[in-house]
Order: sequence, then structure tokens, then C-alpha cells
Amino acid sequence: MTQRPVRVAFVSSHATLGGSERYLELLLEHIGTDWIARVIALQDGPFVARLRRTGHEVEIVGVPRRAGVAQATVGLRRSILRRRPQVVHANGLKAAVVAGLACLGTGIPVIWVKHDFARDGWVARSTALLCRRVVGVSTAVTATFGPRLQRRVDVVPNAVPVVEVDAGLARARLGGLVGAPPRAPVVLLLARITPVKGQIELVETAQTLLDSHPDVRFAFVGEEDPSHPDYAASVRARIAELGLGERIRLIGHREDAIVLTAGADVLVVPSGPPGASLRGEGFGLVALEALSVGTPVVGYAAGALPEVLEGRALLVRPGDRQALAEALVRVIEEPGLRERLISAGREQLAAYSPEILAERMRVCYRAAARIDRGVG
Repeated sequence: MTQRPVRVAFVSSHATLGGSERYLELLLEHIGTDWIARVIALQDGPFVARLRRTGHEVEIVGVPRRAGVAQATVGLRRSILRRRPQVVHANGLKAAVVAGLACLGTGIPVIWVKHDFARDGWVARSTALLCRRVVGVSTAVTATFGPRLQRRVDVVPNAVPVVEVDAGLARARLGGLVGAPPRAPVVLLLARITPVKGQIELVETAQTLLDSHPDVRFAFVGEEDPSHPDYAASVRARIAELGLGERIRLIGHREDAIVLTAGADVLVVPSGPPGASLRGEGFGLVALEALSVGTPVVGYAAGALPEVLEGRALLVRPGDRQALAEALVRVIEEPGLRERLISAGREQLAAYSPEILAERMRVCYRAAARIDRGVG
């Protein structure tokens, strides 16, 4: 018997093109149009334009920089009461705060999908109290909740779509962007330029790798984070100080990031270095995407990476730059190791299919609306 759909209003915290936005885009693509009551963004930006190009009607309820969330809460409440969805999906912390406040007294339940470690502690726990359910993309991001709140927490991992990429074309494209000689190894870091992503960690390990592979090139793909402009400037300055301007290229945001990933010899994820404000990746989507296109992964064992990538990547102690460099050398020099990591990753990818994500979220929506109980 076909289950009757639950009408869900999806509220996005941000309009950039980060991992949480890619998650929502993928979910909207697979959840089924009869489950989508409305898509609402708390700011305008590239993500809104992208959703609209794929046929979604997106309403913008902005969060004024100085007024805080109060004005957005009023606007979101009006929108929700017009549509009367059965459930509100709050994609991210800001969306959970605004939606939780907007839905007070309406009887409409809010599901907060928690992607990272932002504001963990009393802020996260207070936000959870505004929501009927919290869905974490990993066990790691739900650790902040105590035993009482854990009763309303589910874990539904992110998803990785299957993408066919021409490896030869990918290699040529990436090599051309970084000026790599033929057969020269290329190391890729794919992330916004922000302290938690650890670009400076790779800059500081680059010379060790160059000592054994003088022709290696490094590609940093990702936009500069406007909230951390000093960090991007410090990364560029350190590259110049070390004389690595010809070896390390900052390429910026790329729509063809998955193609570039397929062209790299290794993807490095040095997220969550000591001193960073956040603990690392809340899931590690770029790492699974790399494995899906045949690129091995090296990184710091921080955040959710040990949980998501156990046995499928070389992970080292956060902040151990020497160990990070040695792991990169191993992956470049040992074909057998590369193949074992890639094979182990691909064996697990079926568990992260978009269809599984969509079905598990349907169960969550039905549970929140008290049509069913539990995630199953």
C-alpha cells in the first residue's frame, strides 16, 4: 500500500553552495514533489538561483544583519500559516532557531537537520527543545545532546549520487588548472577557505611532499568565506612566504568540482585542526564523493570522518602535519594502497544512496507528524 505523503516546508539557513545546501538539493530531487509544500530560504544567493533553475519555487524570508532573527521569525510564521504544512524541515541551526520560534503555538512540528558542530553546547540543546525531532547526519554531530534530548534524536547519513566521470578528461582539466607536468601527482583540497577546513595545514606540509615528489601540484578549490577574510589572506601570504606560488593554486569555486576530484591523485581533508572553532566535518561529503569517482582520501581523524570513513581512508591525528604529509606520500607511491582504499569505499557507497536518504527522511516526517513512530 502506497503511503500518503506528508506535506513538508523546507527551510534553508543559507544560500551558499556548501555541503548542507547540496544535501537539501539532493533530498528535494528524490523526496517526491507531493512531499514538498514549500521551499524557503533565509537569505538570497547562489543556492536559491540553483534551486530555481531546477524548477523549485523558492520564497526568501531574509534574516536582517542587525535585527537578528526576530523579523525573519515573523515573516516565516506568516508563510507557514499560509501554507499550513504538516512538518517543517529546518536545514541547519539558523533555520531551526527561526522555524522553532515561528511554529510556537501552531501545532506544526519542526525537524532540525543538524549538519555540523556549530554552537554545540547550550545553544544547540536549547534549539533542540524548540523542535519535535533532531536528525543528525552523523552520530558525531548529535553527541552534544544529553540523555534526555537523545530520545528525540535520529541519525540519517548524507547521500552520494552516482556520477560517471571521464577520468582522462578530468585529469587533463585539473592538470591544466594547476600547471601540472604530464604524470605529475596532483593533491586536491575541496572546501571553502575557512579555518575549520584547514587549508593552512596543507600549505605547511607541502614542502615535505615536494622533497620526495618535486613535480607535485596542489589545487585548492573553493570560495573564500566572507566571514573569515583574514584567514584567506593568511593562506595566500603563507604560500608566498614559502615560495609555493607555482605549486599551490587557489582556483576558487567550481561548478565542475566532481570532475576535478576525479582528476586528482588524492583528496586531502585536513578539517578540524587544533585551534579551529569547530571540530571538523559533520559528515564528510566531499570525501565520499571522492571515493565514488575513484580518488583516495587522506585527512585528519576529526569530527565525523572516523565514523564515516573508517577503513576507507588514511586518517591521522588532527594537527600532526608530519603524519599528514607521510600519509599523502604513501597514497601517491603505493598503488596497492590506493586501490584498497578506493575499493573499500565503493563497497559502502550503496548505503549512502539518495533513494535511501529520501526514504529514511519520509519516515522521519511521518514520525514527526505522528503518522508513524520511529525511524526504523
